[in-house]
Amino acid sequence: MNLYSVYSPDRIRKAMLESYGWMAGGLVITFAVSALLYSSGTFLNLLINMPALSLILALVQIVLTIAISAGLYRMRESTMKALYILYAATMGISLTSLAYVYDLGTIALAFLVSAVYFLCMVAVGLTTKRDMTKIGTICFCALLALVITQLVMLIFRVPMMMRLIAILGLIVFTGLTIWDIQRLPALLAQTEGTMMEGKMAIFMALELYLDFINIFLYILRLLGSRSSNN
Repeated sequence: MNLYSVYSPDRIRKAMLESYGWMAGGLVITFAVSALLYSSGTFLNLLINMPALSLILALVQIVLTIAISAGLYRMRESTMKALYILYAATMGISLTSLAYVYDLGTIALAFLVSAVYFLCMVAVGLTTKRDMTKIGTICFCALLALVITQLVMLIFRVPMMMRLIAILGLIVFTGLTIWDIQRLPALLAQTEGTMMEGKMAIFMALELYLDFINIFLYILRLLGSRSSNN
């Protein structure tokens, strides 16, 4: 059954726009924070005063992700929104380090390519009639394997095949993005008319936000590795 059949076109459009709006807002916050920290030199000062900054940010982001997920049943919608904004801001701090690794032109190009790529995934997710549930599950398992592989390479200092890993990661998040886009109406159907409806929009905005960020990072690695080889 087509998942969109449970909603009127206006309902689908409103639900989608709310999630995509929060996703876009999160991206604006992330890149605004990153640009401010880089241009002012504040990021380098943070690294000097807090050598464990990357680890702290990673732990905070994990906690925030868990809190937002649990907030579907326990938190107010306003609290979830605040946590989402905080998550986007902390991600902006984390991504500032990219400006010291990659050329700013390469970063801008990667963002533009990611935006176009993501829009293509949105089009596929909204128009395909095939149920992507199984593919989403497979991609999630592949994501776990990808994370474990990168951790092993990092711990044992194994030379990483950056381009291959980036391609595999991009494929995984392509599947996850289409899956998230397609399952949004079904999740909203479960919360329609309840207090969880608005919170579900925030939760899915976070999912789409993370999809975009990961697509951006893998495309940046591809473009960066290519430019470094030239």
